[in-house]
Amino acid sequence: MNIGFIGAGKVGFTLGKYFASRGINVVGYYSRNPQDARDAAKFTGSQFFSQISSLLQVCDTLFLTVPDTVITTLWQELKPYPIAGKNICHCSGALSSSVFDGIEQYNAYGYSIHPIYAIHDKFHSVESLPEVYFTVEGSQTNLIEITTLIESLGNSVRTMSAENKALYHAASVMVSNLVIGLTKMSSDIFQQCGFDRTFSDKAWNALFLGNAENICSSGMVNALTGPLERGDVTTIRQHLKALGEQERDIYLGLSRVLLKVAKQKNPDRDYSLIEAELKQ
Repeated sequence: MNIGFIGAGKVGFTLGKYFASRGINVVGYYSRNPQDARDAAKFTGSQFFSQISSLLQVCDTLFLTVPDTVITTLWQELKPYPIAGKNICHCSGALSSSVFDGIEQYNAYGYSIHPIYAIHDKFHSVESLPEVYFTVEGSQTNLIEITTLIESLGNSVRTMSAENKALYHAASVMVSNLVIGLTKMSSDIFQQCGFDRTFSDKAWNALFLGNAENICSSGMVNALTGPLERGDVTTIRQHLKALGEQERDIYLGLSRVLLKVAKQKNPDRDYSLIEAELKQ
C-alpha cells in the first residue's frame, strides 16, 4: 500500500511517522501551506508534493488529515482527479465515510479511520500510538485491506457502522475532552478555598493520575471510592450546599451515574437515602 497525505497538521505528522516506522510506504504530503508539507515529509522521510495531482499519481490510498470542516470541501476538489481504484480516507471521529458523497460513481472507496487517542503534539504523539485502538468504517470493497493495514502495525481495530459515529465520538469526547472541563472546575474550586494555582494544580494532578491508574488497572467498579460509594449522604448534602449552581448540576448528573456503579460494587448496601437526595 502506498499512502499519501493531504494535510500536514498533528494527525498527518503522527500517522505518517507511525506508518513509516512500521514499514508502510508513505510517499509524501501535500498541504495548502507548502512549508508544513515539507516539514512533514522531512519528519517521515517521505516526499513533498506541490500539486495534488502529482501525489495522486503515486499513491493508492489517500489520507485527508485536515479539520472536519474542510473534509467535504476537499472531497469536492478531489472529484475531478483520476481517483478510480483509490482508497480515500479521513480521520474524523464524528464524521462517517458518507462525507464522500457519490464516491462509488468515481470507482473509489471511502473510509473513516479513527485512532481513539487525543493527538496533541505533531512530533511526540507518535510515541503513544502503539497502545492506541482504532475504528474503521466505510466501503466493504477494501474494508479487510484497511483493517489489515492497522492490524499489521500491532494495533487493535474494530469496524463500525456509519450511523453510530456521532454516538461513538460523543463517548470519546466524554472520556477525553470533557475530563479537561472537570479538572478545570476542580482547580478553580481549590483556589476558591484559598490555595494558590501551583498547589491546586499539583494537588489535583496527583489525585487525578492515581485515580486514572486505578480505573485502568482495577476497573471502574473496583476503583470507585468516596462518599457516594460509602453511602455517606451527609457529606453529599454538604457538597451540594457548598457548590455553585453549575457545579451542583454537574455533580448531581455524574453522581447519578456513579450510583449505578456503587450498586454494582455493593449490591447489599442500602443507597435509598442517596438516591432520594440525588433526585431533588
